[in-house]
Amino acid sequence: MKFRPFHLGFALLVSAGAMTTIGCAPPVDAQGEQAVGTLSVPLVTSEGGDFRLHNAVFTVQSTSGAHAATLDSESDPDAATLTATLFQGPYRVRLEGGWDLARIEADGTESPVSAALISPNPQSFTISASETTDISFTFTTGQGTITLGNGSVDIGFAVAPNEGLGQCNLLSSSCASGQTCLLADATGRAFCASPGSLPVGSPCSSDQCVAGAQCLKVDEDDPEQGSCVKFCRVSSATFGVNCMSLGLPDSNIGFVAPAPEGTCDLLAQTGCAEGEACQYSGGSFATCGAPGTTPAGGACTGETCGAGYQCYNGVCTQICDTRNYYVGRADCMYCNNVGTGNAGRCSRY
Repeated sequence: MKFRPFHLGFALLVSAGAMTTIGCAPPVDAQGEQAVGTLSVPLVTSEGGDFRLHNAVFTVQSTSGAHAATLDSESDPDAATLTATLFQGPYRVRLEGGWDLARIEADGTESPVSAALISPNPQSFTISASETTDISFTFTTGQGTITLGNGSVDIGFAVAPNEGLGQCNLLSSSCASGQTCLLADATGRAFCASPGSLPVGSPCSSDQCVAGAQCLKVDEDDPEQGSCVKFCRVSSATFGVNCMSLGLPDSNIGFVAPAPEGTCDLLAQTGCAEGEACQYSGGSFATCGAPGTTPAGGACTGETCGAGYQCYNGVCTQICDTRNYYVGRADCMYCNNVGTGNAGRCSRY
């Protein structure tokens, strides 16, 4: 499916005079009046197709970090525009995670549209006396370039192809600071977008996942449900990472799938049935098996050591956490990284 940009515009309409405002302490001009402006956020389009933003929360802060306003599309689900009054000065506006974009059909029903935010988030703007300032949040969708907001009165809409979106590398940091690389279609074409806050593993319907992840439908048991999955390199997956190819022209690009059935956590010794231990005998994952009875430091062949120990160089050696500090412990002077993630092996030298 081709992605196309969707522009959500903001109009900042400024006037002078004393007005009620949501926000921080106002500056005072030479005439003793408080210059204020209106932040206008359109939520719908009505030309070339009807679209509406749902569950959209816009948080406005002063550059000092003080809260100035919160605009919530669900405070009035039928509203076409949200507004807030702000004193003159510099601000930042952030579209919080959790938004949904819907296409309004001819019969009034709505259909969800998968989209990704490709403009910076948050964005900065300034309320100035007697001036109008426009900023816009831009999304890619499968529908075209949708522009909302040329001011609080004239809300426009436009559709155009998106072949001009810049390319990026899914497996490296090739986007500008604050952006992430996302897959555009099955050809492997990719583009830069603003990441969201949904952690890996979260259900999703649009691209609002953390950087390095994307909302993809990869669950064979539930093919209609999207989830945030992390990209990985098939040829160099680390221990404990089940990197599955996405089937793109570059077969080395994959996503991190759940660990295969029967695997377990070496460090925590979890994931096994009662009476079993998590053991490592090679490969990319640890597996469950019956623990042995050979004590620590005892001679061994195969998995004859107790739970939490591994037969290494013919000796039952304790499994340790490479992230911890072990120097000075007689039973585990060092924790050696042996290519099994954070699960290393103890050594006395």
